[in-house]
Amino acid sequence: ERSARMPPFRRKTLVLIGAQGVGRRSLKNKLIMSDQARYGTTIPYTSRKPKESERDGQGYRFVSRAEMEADIKAGRYLEHGEYEGNLYGTRIDSIRAVVQAGKMCVLDVNPQAVKVLRTAEFVPYVVFIEAP
Repeated sequence: ERSARMPPFRRKTLVLIGAQGVGRRSLKNKLIMSDQARYGTTIPYTSRKPKESERDGQGYRFVSRAEMEADIKAGRYLEHGEYEGNLYGTRIDSIRAVVQAGKMCVLDVNPQAVKVLRTAEFVPYVVFIEAP
C-alpha cells in the first residue's frame, strides 16, 4: 500500500469561548503578546464616531452606520451587536487578513460565531474557558 508523508496540520484560528468575565480577552491579549509573529487578532468595526484621540485602524475601524448595516445584511460579519446606539462587530475579511499574514487569528467570540468559522477556510481550534 502506498502512503504519503503529510505536513503537520495547521490551525488558522484559535477561538476562546466562555462566560462573560471569565478572562477570555486578557488570555487572548497575553497569548498575542507572547509571540506577535505567530498570533494576531482582528480590529473590530464600529459605527460610532471616533473620539478625538482615536485613529482609524488603531483600536477600531470606523465606518458609517449605513455601511455597517449593509455589510451585516450581506453576511460580511462574523458577529455584531449594538451598544448605546452604535453598532460593533467583527468582519470575516479581517480574520482572513490575519491568516493571510501567516498568523493564527485569536478570537474571543460568542459560541454562535463558531458555526460560521467551522469551515476548511478557517479550521478553528476551539477552547472553552471555565471560571476558576
